[in-house]
Amino acid sequence: MKNTSRFLKGIFIVVFLITAAFTWAAETVENPIKNPVAEVLTGPNGLSWNPLVSYEKIILAVSAPDGSTFSKTFKQGAVPSLDLSGDTGFQFPDGSYGYELRVIPVIDHTNLKPEQRGLSTRTLIQSGAFTVKNGTIITPGTTTEGPDRAADVLHYDDVIITGSLCIGFDCANGEDFGYDTLKLKENNLRMFFEDTSTGSFPTTDWRLIANDTTSGGGNYFSIQDATNNRRVFTVEGGAPTHSLYVEDYGRVGLGTSIPYVELHIVDGDSPTIRLDQDGSSGWVAQSWDLCGNETNFFVRDVTNGSKLCFRIQPNTPSNTLCLKSDGKVGIGTWSPEGALEVETTGSAALVIADRTDGAKAQFSAGAAETYIGSRSNHKLHFLVNQQEKLTVGTNGYVGISDMAPSYPLDMGTLGNNARCTTGGVWQDGSSRASKENILDLSLPEAEKTLAELNPVKFNYKVDKTEQYVGFIAEDVPDLVAVNDRKALSPMDITAVLTKVVQNQQNAISDLKKEMQALKKQLQEYQNR
Repeated sequence: MKNTSRFLKGIFIVVFLITAAFTWAAETVENPIKNPVAEVLTGPNGLSWNPLVSYEKIILAVSAPDGSTFSKTFKQGAVPSLDLSGDTGFQFPDGSYGYELRVIPVIDHTNLKPEQRGLSTRTLIQSGAFTVKNGTIITPGTTTEGPDRAADVLHYDDVIITGSLCIGFDCANGEDFGYDTLKLKENNLRMFFEDTSTGSFPTTDWRLIANDTTSGGGNYFSIQDATNNRRVFTVEGGAPTHSLYVEDYGRVGLGTSIPYVELHIVDGDSPTIRLDQDGSSGWVAQSWDLCGNETNFFVRDVTNGSKLCFRIQPNTPSNTLCLKSDGKVGIGTWSPEGALEVETTGSAALVIADRTDGAKAQFSAGAAETYIGSRSNHKLHFLVNQQEKLTVGTNGYVGISDMAPSYPLDMGTLGNNARCTTGGVWQDGSSRASKENILDLSLPEAEKTLAELNPVKFNYKVDKTEQYVGFIAEDVPDLVAVNDRKALSPMDITAVLTKVVQNQQNAISDLKKEMQALKKQLQEYQNR
């Protein structure tokens, strides 16, 4: 009987100590939060939060029972509030809601280096829950005190319980344990781990929390860093099966108990990852989504109108876009030879630049040819140093330094208006406006040059089948030679010939006149 008495006494001590610890924990969590963001004020038609910290703005985010969310930003001086009357444009059906306050402080990043981005101090966050019933917020109730406690009981020996153990004010005689070995049963459930280490040993205290302790509060299970008063892990009541699953190989499943890779997300419609820079570290707020479904994988710019700025369609070929470590980009190839290479098989390697309200250009490689030019009714310009130097008009005319060619080949001012006409006739530029130091060609110069010209027959080395007649540029007289003596100007030789022929024509004309005069004299003589 003595041993039995000690055993029962030991059980009583253990139960009493754990119950006392839970009661203390419950009372502790109801006390004001360490360094809270705001004081919560509750009314039947809404909530308000009296800020207790300095801030540039505060973002209030609310999640509804159906999983939808909305947020509202309050600038400095404004009191964050939530009015069920509809000022947010959001309907509030009955159910449990969660809220979160995020503080955006005033921070100067002037001297912050780029590599220091992402190393900012922790964000100030306050979260909580409330319940809406019949369109009204349920006012949180007060926590009742536990029963008067007797003096603490200490037991200086191990305690072994061969059956199950129930701890809490609501445990009853004949408690049904089922397969549970330990049951915690009362209206405020907490488990506190207090580390009494000293010196350099770790001392952080931890708490397991089950649900809010106030009427209308949230249903959840949390792990709390009690020393720093942070709920670092929370699971809401009613969360889907396998919301978070870690299997024995270390793979993590979200929505699945059979993760195939290190992180596996399963959802019935467009599983999504959101990257949300909330502005709490002083940077401009920006949100991005990574999402995939049966139509595409995409990156969504949530902040700027939810534009889909990057998309990949299912069944996209391998190596469609490859970025290499040397900075080269391959499209259709993993081994680009240049800064950008487009590679295809069985179809043209085609690059198109399309301005939807303007021209459409292309660069492509076909089976036996390459193409560069316009796919629309627009001119083609070739640039040098960001200036147009060669133009192909929509009529096929080519302009060199002429952006509006009027002939099949138009040299413009660069070629002193030299051109090839539609009839295939070459016309040298010869306008007085483009010339200076104009002097008459003397007859002796022309006759001397003509006499020194040596016409020859020849064929070009690149075409041995065709024979030509002409002159050798290195051998012509200086008057008709060009500076590098590699080419000739037909107009130069034409001018020399013209001058000589003009002189000969004048001589012939004088001879004709003399012959006419002699004929006339002879006729007069014969008529005497």
